[in-house]
Amino acid sequence: MLPEWSDKFSVHNEIIDQQHQTLFKLAHKAYKIANAHTTRNEVKSIITEFFDYMKTHFRDEEQYMQIIGYPRLEAHKKIHRALIADMASMVKNIHSANEIKDKILVIARDWLLTHILQEDMLIEKYRKEQIESGATCEVKEVKYYYYTCGCPGKEHKLTESTHLFASRSSNPITCKGCHQQIRFKEQR
Repeated sequence: MLPEWSDKFSVHNEIIDQQHQTLFKLAHKAYKIANAHTTRNEVKSIITEFFDYMKTHFRDEEQYMQIIGYPRLEAHKKIHRALIADMASMVKNIHSANEIKDKILVIARDWLLTHILQEDMLIEKYRKEQIESGATCEVKEVKYYYYTCGCPGKEHKLTESTHLFASRSSNPITCKGCHQQIRFKEQR
């Protein structure tokens, strides 16, 4: 069974944490599909959704690592590229529904969650060490997009790649508070 999202997996960056939570949800969805009677197209659909969201998340995470001056950025980027390449190759070379189901379990359990639970926790460890040592990070300008929901006066701040994902995805992003879909608001 896959672990549930917990604050112990937080990297203390709202956008990255929200994306990790979405990836956990997708992993659980993939796990359920892989363990149920489903068609090849249903399974391929979740893999495609996973794949698209991983690419968006990796871009944002790499931007975050650059902002905080993470020393293992290049090595982490290589891991991201390998995950994307492996997944793309896997999707292209699948021939049966059962084969897809086996592969999706690998994606959900081994690649994604191992990556978050191990590699991404190293980013958080570095961030904590920087705070404890009193170091400051030079913050580069990042473009944000603002969304609203049903919560009075609340705004959701998304990076450009997350905004693009939200505007193109058939799976809407919802507010954790009111559980309504967030809607794009004019840029500032």
